[in-house]
Amino acid sequence: MNRRLFGAFGVLAVLAFTLGGCKSDPLSDLDGNPTAVLTDFSVLEVTIGNSLPVTAMVVDGRATPLEAPISFRTCNAVVSVAPDTSYHPMPATSARVVVTAVSFGTTCVIAESQGLADTVEVSTFPVSLVVTGPDIIGSGATAVYSFEYRDAAGAPVAGVPAPTFSSSDTTRAKVVVGGPVGTIAGLAPGDVTISATGPGSPEGGVSGTKAATVAQGAFLGTVSPGSGDPTDTIKLTNAAGGPGFDADTRVLINNVRAFTFGLTFDSVKVIVPGIGVAGAVPLGIQNMGPGQVAQSATFTSNTASFADHGDPANDDPSTAPVITANGDYYAVLSGGCVNGVGGADCDDFFQITNNGGTDRAVTVNMAWFTAADIDGFGLDPTLDFCTYDGGCPAATGANPEQFTMTVPAGQTWVIYLNLWVTGGASSTLARVRVTGLP
Repeated sequence: MNRRLFGAFGVLAVLAFTLGGCKSDPLSDLDGNPTAVLTDFSVLEVTIGNSLPVTAMVVDGRATPLEAPISFRTCNAVVSVAPDTSYHPMPATSARVVVTAVSFGTTCVIAESQGLADTVEVSTFPVSLVVTGPDIIGSGATAVYSFEYRDAAGAPVAGVPAPTFSSSDTTRAKVVVGGPVGTIAGLAPGDVTISATGPGSPEGGVSGTKAATVAQGAFLGTVSPGSGDPTDTIKLTNAAGGPGFDADTRVLINNVRAFTFGLTFDSVKVIVPGIGVAGAVPLGIQNMGPGQVAQSATFTSNTASFADHGDPANDDPSTAPVITANGDYYAVLSGGCVNGVGGADCDDFFQITNNGGTDRAVTVNMAWFTAADIDGFGLDPTLDFCTYDGGCPAATGANPEQFTMTVPAGQTWVIYLNLWVTGGASSTLARVRVTGLP
């Protein structure tokens, strides 16, 4: 902020002109007698290494500039002053110096003449702020970003208060409050800009930025067992002090989303999907804890086959696994189906037995995570379609699909899953949720 004061000169001049219109001039004795030193700024802001001019003049009682020697001095070494050798007013009724900011701080420049003085308050600021630090922040980890204020020549500037750091996306990275300056915590993976803002001119301060990417961190907990086949159950246990698991935590094995259950803050159970390769594959955990942290581990796939626990028996309704209790059951469907026909494992069956003493309305809900279209059917022992499940309500393009059928007491009926189209997925893990059994 460089505030100009020459407007005051005009006010004094009007006053002098008005009084001069009188027959008798009571102020005539003020003519030619110095009464004030006036500068063109009251407040000056200069960036370090740069210069700005300050002009001063001596005026008499009528605000008439006078030819008089003027000297300049600073209040401390934050700035320096030197005559402006390019300034040659005609007549010589003013003088000008160049004020150069040397270091950070506040000071003043005083213009003096014949026992009179005027003061300019001066503040100096760095020209730029450079932020440095890692290009990658691990999700769930912290990184410290350094800062350096610089002058017009790019040299470091000392003594400036630490800047305030911020993040362009607080869902991906956030400033650690109370930690060392510039400490950033990685949250959800993705690109983010780290910014720092410190004292500066113009208003708003001087700022610098650093682009970074939040990447999955290392999962320091346990995966047990560390290997398995499709539809096996594994358990993830949170590391001490780790981010933990919550309702929206997701687990992907070889980039295939898996179903989870038995969720607590400290652990979660996972159903292994069809992976399609044998050997070590990545296990990714997303949205961990309130910070939405993402971490990764390694899981060993025992087989490249998509066969689940029920295969090959579940390819035939007469040999399919028997469900006798409410709960969640899983099957992997795969193959290049065309309208549900021709795939390697397009069809999977479950038998369902009502061991109660009365008929039971059993609801079957089927869900999955790929773009596939799976249809479900409830069949009697003769495999009569669309009669006992209410007209094939689960043979649509919806996800999840659901039907209800009444299973007579003591009888075993059939649940049929048909992969109508793959949706581009190599395999699809389906969850079959049964309710209504005694």
